[in-house]
This record gives sequence, C-alpha cells and structure tokens, in this order.
Amino acid sequence: MKHIHESPQVMMVPLYVLAAGSLFAGLIFAGIFIGEGASEFWRGAVVVHGEHHPPFWVAALPTLMMIVGVAIAVWFYIIDPRVPRELAQRNDWLYRFLLNKWYFDELYEILFVRSAQWIGRFLWKKGDGWFIDGFGPDGVSARVIDVTQRVVKLQSGYLYHYAFAMLIGIVALITWLMFSAG
Repeated sequence: MKHIHESPQVMMVPLYVLAAGSLFAGLIFAGIFIGEGASEFWRGAVVVHGEHHPPFWVAALPTLMMIVGVAIAVWFYIIDPRVPRELAQRNDWLYRFLLNKWYFDELYEILFVRSAQWIGRFLWKKGDGWFIDGFGPDGVSARVIDVTQRVVKLQSGYLYHYAFAMLIGIVALITWLMFSAG
C-alpha cells in the first residue's frame, strides 16, 4: 500500500487558502449572497436564519459522525493498519464492489458509451455512407461517371457511326414534328 499517500503540501496549501477565503467570503457577504428578499424567494423551501429549531440530535449528528469517522480512520491507518486488510479479506465481495466504485464505470459503459457508439456507427454507415454518399454529391458524381463510360463507347471515331447517329436524330426530329403538328 505504498502507493497510497497524502497529497504534497504544494497542492494542499493552495486548497487551504481557497477554503479559508470561501469561508470568510461567506461570512462577510452573507447578506449580499442571500439577499434582502430571501424569505420570499425561498418561500419555506429552505429554513433561513434559525426560523426553525431542529431537535438537538439532528444538529449534533453531523458532528458525531465526523468524530466517529476520524476515530475509525485513525484506528485503521495509524493505530492498527492490519485491520483494513483483514476486513477486505473477510469481505472480498464487498471490498471488490467498493474498490470498483460500485461498478458504476462498467454500467455507464454498457448503458451510455456502447449505445452512443452503436448510434454513431449506424449514422456513419447508413446515414453518411449509404444515404448521403449514395444519393448526394458522391452518388451523383458516380452516376455521371457511369453514364460517361457508356457514352464513351458510342464515340468510336468512325465517320459512318457519326453519320448514322445524325440520321437517327433527323428521323426522330421529323417523327416528332409530324405527330406534334397533327
């Protein structure tokens, strides 16, 4: 467990300064932060300025829990460091569950990451690849290439092919004029 250590002072001192500054700013500017019309704004959603007195045990419970937590931490990590290891060995499933952060990352991966990847892949392959590339600019340019490759076959370079094509055009024009004038 040598990799477990407290942050160095170079990181902790700025945090101490920030914490002290936020406490003093909260005390000094409480009236400005909360405002004049706080009771109208909150409308009973938050109890402000001791308007309601909870039972003593409710007020004392956070302090008591803090003292119990500090006592357990001192016992586990200073007085007898073997206790956490023994607890972890006796309750392996609980230790793994807590060590893996309730398997929240794995659940998040399954529910959100994989589904987002599936949607992204579907939109990429079907939306972009099939629809946009198939019927959009890429699809149109591919059809132009197909048509031009077929038209190129008509251009043989022989004069009688061009004469035959003009003859078919003249016949088609005369036919169209005959039936449209009628």
